[in-house]
Amino acid sequence: MKSIGGRSPAVKPDEKTQPMAPSRLTADLARPDDHDMDRILAINKLAYGEKDILATREDFAWRCDHNPAGRATIPVIRNGHGDVVGSIWLVPLRIRVKGQDSLAATGTNLVIQSEYRRTFGYLKLMRQFERTLREKDIPLHFSFVSEAIYKQLQGPIPQTAFTVPVLVKPLDFEALAHAYFAKKWQRVIGSLGRWLGSPFFSKKPFRHRNKDITVRALEQFDDNFDGFWRQARDKYPVMTVRDRDFLTWRFSPVSGRRYHILVAQMRGQMLGYAVIRCAPVRGVKTGLVLDLLVADDPLGREAGVWLMSEAEAYFRAQKMSTTAGLMAPWAAEYRILHQCGYRDLPPAIAPRQFLFAFFIHTLSQEVLRRMSIRDWFVTLADYESF
Repeated sequence: MKSIGGRSPAVKPDEKTQPMAPSRLTADLARPDDHDMDRILAINKLAYGEKDILATREDFAWRCDHNPAGRATIPVIRNGHGDVVGSIWLVPLRIRVKGQDSLAATGTNLVIQSEYRRTFGYLKLMRQFERTLREKDIPLHFSFVSEAIYKQLQGPIPQTAFTVPVLVKPLDFEALAHAYFAKKWQRVIGSLGRWLGSPFFSKKPFRHRNKDITVRALEQFDDNFDGFWRQARDKYPVMTVRDRDFLTWRFSPVSGRRYHILVAQMRGQMLGYAVIRCAPVRGVKTGLVLDLLVADDPLGREAGVWLMSEAEAYFRAQKMSTTAGLMAPWAAEYRILHQCGYRDLPPAIAPRQFLFAFFIHTLSQEVLRRMSIRDWFVTLADYESF
């Protein structure tokens, strides 16, 4: 297993250098004390910036201690003084795999202090990560991986990794043109002009609306989300369990993040939901579609359209320049986004690629042996940093 998950890593395992001596580095697990937490936060500040959410104690506590699937574990490497100089998070999650609930984990936020990158620290850290998975009897983990790891996986086992499309819909063409042309016009002016001018962005999904379907905003996730999850949990072969407990934890308002919950109903029956958020992304005011899940029937698909219509109205009221989401291309929700005018973002102007992979650590379960990447439902809810 050679994954790097979550945020853009502060170290890459494929650096074109020979490793230096181990420098007395040792690997173990972070201890539940302020010293280790402060060291991890300090490294995150160097990697991501002083104001990044991963550099806050509030986010650390949310990620580590409040998860309904269990407390996170942090494999670390230490220098000769016992100080943490690198870490990676192992966050437990409950997933639904072909009709069965199972324990899994996501590997995320690998960082190594700069002076220890040309050592054996990376190998020691990943061995500790693998050892922790075995000790906790976690049969599978998934990550958003580096480009180097993604290319390795595309060779022998391409069925375990794929690029998740970023779908966007421009809302303010003038603001977008200013943001992109001022920075990268030599590279993208031709493709961006044709892409932004596409008539599909203003496409109307339906001529007539089912007036029995209503969309409303909620302050919090209520009991109806558990009932809806029981209805929708086998819509796709593999999904992170999206019950009330998970959604409440995943979309907690920590470190300045504020989420907007939309629910579609008809005569008291929940047909689907969307979780959205406004945030700057590379200097562009962006309305993020973090999660979208609807019932597996025609009413659910229509409800998805009206959820996205309400989301767009909210983003326009907040003066966002564009709206964007992440969605597995084989999902019905991907087609809903397309129906509402979203289009795949061209790689030339994408702020980053979302390279998703899963790793199986035991073949003792039959359902794991038969798993492929097209089984997965993936959205930004599975990428914990937004």
